[in-house]
Amino acid sequence: MKERIIENDKLIYDKIQLPKHNYITLNLLIKRKFVKEDDIETFMYDALFEELLQQYDFQIIIVTASYVISKIKSNKFRDEDGKEIECLYAYFRHSLTWNLKRLTGQIRLSWEEDDDDYG
Repeated sequence: MKERIIENDKLIYDKIQLPKHNYITLNLLIKRKFVKEDDIETFMYDALFEELLQQYDFQIIIVTASYVISKIKSNKFRDEDGKEIECLYAYFRHSLTWNLKRLTGQIRLSWEEDDDDYG
């Protein structure tokens, strides 16, 4: 019975015409195997990138997202304390937006202000 339900769900899923993914979601996250294409959260990433494209240049988003993805993957999907990341989307969103703000000068670290005294 359970197998039949799964088969029916697959048939329904195959018939649904899903919207296409954002270029960044498809080419950075899915093709680099950061997320799976059939994961429903991929549409949250699409919305995130659409929102960010209104604030930042395409190139800076690509570079920053690539950096965040490589760091998360090299840490084997664990946070700074070595704990497994519970919600990958939330962790990625926070890391990406923080790094974008940092790179565009919207966030200044206290040690940078100290360097200004010497320049």
